[in-house]
Amino acid sequence: MKTKLQSYVLLGFILGAGAGVATPAAAQTTAVTAVKTTAAKYTEEQKVEHLIQLISKMEGATFVRNGSEHAPKAAAAHLEAKWEKHREKIRTARGFVNELASKSGMTGEPYKIRFADGTEKTTNEVLLNELKRLE
Repeated sequence: MKTKLQSYVLLGFILGAGAGVATPAAAQTTAVTAVKTTAAKYTEEQKVEHLIQLISKMEGATFVRNGSEHAPKAAAAHLEAKWEKHREKIRTARGFVNELASKSGMTGEPYKIRFADGTEKTTNEVLLNELKRLE
């Protein structure tokens, strides 16, 4: 995230002070905030892709689906396959989380994530928290 913030600061510098014009810090902050707000808007598909990538990169986590344990990359591949199969019907990231990524379509059993420290959360909780952060 530091590089993203550094990019916004650099862009603010280029837009304001970089042109040889002394720009008050408040104006630079406003320019950076405007760029950051615009950059933070994602399409629903981009949000879903982000959530799947988040799952795939959860080092040390174990995914529990229907009583079986799965590595992060396998869990992400499963969610990707469900998304591909149902993407015409499920059109939002929130729908993806609630309808596809939270429970088994066969048993209705919630999917869970066991983290390296032993704590366990439902994928619904983890993914909805990340989705809130994105929005």
